[in-house]
Amino acid sequence: MSNKNSFVKQTVVIKSPQEVVFKALTNADELMRWFPTRVESDPRPGGKFNFAWEFANASENGSQAGEYVEVVPNRMLSYTWQADTIPTLVSIQLSEANGETTLDLDHASLQEGVDGDKLHEMHANQWGFFLMNLKGYLEAGLDMRKEKLNQITL
Repeated sequence: MSNKNSFVKQTVVIKSPQEVVFKALTNADELMRWFPTRVESDPRPGGKFNFAWEFANASENGSQAGEYVEVVPNRMLSYTWQADTIPTLVSIQLSEANGETTLDLDHASLQEGVDGDKLHEMHANQWGFFLMNLKGYLEAGLDMRKEKLNQITL
C-alpha cells in the first residue's frame, strides 16, 4: 500500500474484529462517534462523502468532501482528500489476527513536487489523534473529542 508520494503513514492495532473497524470507517452513524461531527457517506467506488467538524470554538471547524476510490468490504478503502489545494489520497488497509485488527493508513499526494514536510505537519497529529480516538471508541466506548465538543454548533 506504500505510495512514493506518502506524507503520513500510521498504524494502529485495535482489539476489535475487522468488520467492526470497517463499519466504523464507512458508516455515517459510526463515523460521527469518533471522527467528524456530521457525515454523509456512500462507501462504494465513485460514492461521495461529506465530513464536517463543528466545535464550540468555531475557529476549529472544518469540512472535507471527497469520493471513495476503492472499497473492498472489511479489507480496505481509499478516498480523495483535499489538503489545502492539493489533491491527496487516503488509503486504509485492514488485517486481522487473534481478534485484533491492524489498521494501516497511508496519506499520499496525488501531485508531484509538493512540499511533503508541510503536508506531514498539517496532517500527522490529526490522523494520530483520530486513529487513537477510533481505537478508544471501539475498545472502550470512549470519545476523546468530548472536550472539544462540549457545545457542538449544528
